[in-house]
Amino acid sequence: MRFAVPAPLRGLGYGVVAAYADYRAMFTWRSWLFGWLLRLLCQVMFFATLGRLVGSPGTDGFLAVGNAAVLASFGTLGVVSSTVAERRGGTLQFLLLSRADPYLVMASRGLYWVADGMITAMVALCALPLLTARQVHYPGLPVVFAIELLMAASTYQLALALCGVSLRWPESRTYLTAGVTIVILALCGVNFPTPADGFAHAVAQVLPVSHAMPALRAAVDGTPVPMAPLAGELLVAAGWGLLGYLSLTWSLRHSVRAGTLALH
Repeated sequence: MRFAVPAPLRGLGYGVVAAYADYRAMFTWRSWLFGWLLRLLCQVMFFATLGRLVGSPGTDGFLAVGNAAVLASFGTLGVVSSTVAERRGGTLQFLLLSRADPYLVMASRGLYWVADGMITAMVALCALPLLTARQVHYPGLPVVFAIELLMAASTYQLALALCGVSLRWPESRTYLTAGVTIVILALCGVNFPTPADGFAHAVAQVLPVSHAMPALRAAVDGTPVPMAPLAGELLVAAGWGLLGYLSLTWSLRHSVRAGTLALH
């Protein structure tokens, strides 16, 4: 007996296949391994070494885990540039001919950034004992993977919201992604503890990563994982998902009405 695949799932599948083809065109296994992954591992080593030189005992391990874990989230921000590239390459208008929801089409097209971020983050975390003196509780890696996936999904929703802005103003994409990267590094528990009060605390509470990072650190250490922060990360992901849908849908509809989809 054959079951009909729902149209949204079928459209999502087509988007994933196309995204995989795009990713294969971007990298060979050599360029990914020795160009992309190696650079990110060196980045983790840099922050760990910096913590060892200027911080108190344990700072190097704190920075190593934070900068390795956040690679999954930062990887998803690549969807902002690739979405603008769809417009500049003249393919955006063809994607919108799909009968699927435009948001679903654009979101599925960028899923390879989520996969890339997850792979690089997990490799970096597994390699921490080799790269730094930081030990990892390897039996807890399935839990680490699940938390990483939640962080990546949450940041991906934020990135899709930025896509809506960058489609209207393509030149803003670099400033948007750089700004988000700096704020997450500073406020979301990556390089420093999350602010406990004040305006910075309020900003951190509505950003991805800040809620899930303490739970991920606990999983890496092999200690009990708190559930409340993960619930907070889910709420943040849902909120940015709604904003991402509204931002991207409104931007696409505005561009269609204004006839500016093909403008560079």
